[in-house]
Amino acid sequence: MNITVFLIDDEAPARRELRYLLEQLPELEIVGEAATATEGLRLLRQLKPRLLFLDIQMPGLTGIELSQILQELPERPLVVFSTAYSQFAVDAFNLEAFDYLLKPVTLERLGKTIDKVRKQLAATPPGPERPLPEPPHDDRKWVAARQGSKILPIAPESIVFVRCTEAVTHIHTATRIYQTSHTITALQEQLEPYAFFRAHRNSLVNLNCILEIIPWFSGSCKLVMNDPARTEILVSRYHARDLKKHLISQV
Repeated sequence: MNITVFLIDDEAPARRELRYLLEQLPELEIVGEAATATEGLRLLRQLKPRLLFLDIQMPGLTGIELSQILQELPERPLVVFSTAYSQFAVDAFNLEAFDYLLKPVTLERLGKTIDKVRKQLAATPPGPERPLPEPPHDDRKWVAARQGSKILPIAPESIVFVRCTEAVTHIHTATRIYQTSHTITALQEQLEPYAFFRAHRNSLVNLNCILEIIPWFSGSCKLVMNDPARTEILVSRYHARDLKKHLISQV
């Protein structure tokens, strides 16, 4: 049984050394590696390895934070932490890490880990494929929104669309509606890096949350969003031209 393996470590010499050791062991296929957790998560979406070797202390998203993201999925790679710091062991096992290797890793110790991996994978055959979540921005930012008397931080990725009605701006997520003091234009500047599109002077939509595009009058169109109400948002003729630039192919 070949085991597909992915490596994430911000130090190139450490990745080279671990790759060298893994290549000494049979029936392992190293399908890729990454220098950051964010880059690694993008590649994990494509490659879907069975086993992940993960450093902990890295710039931006840490190994612990990446493991928390993966933990949300019922189907995820087995995670083996590889680090020079023993103080993270408790956090690692609280996240159900499969194993914890201290650098420098020896071939003997690595072999024992792989033997355990083989037994685990043999006992639990892979289930149906599930997409991994999109990685957060390296310098994560939040949108401040109001719910009653509370001010809450909203992750950009959770926003389906933003709409301004009667001079009040509302943020719509999959489960709730929030109010914010930000204008549509101000939110557009903040959210454009997260794949948001200005559909209308009063509307801003998450391109990843569009279910359907409906042609409308005079070159305009409507977007059906994936919120519970399946909200329809008009895209003006002017903005419809810009929307086409986001399509890989056009009908």
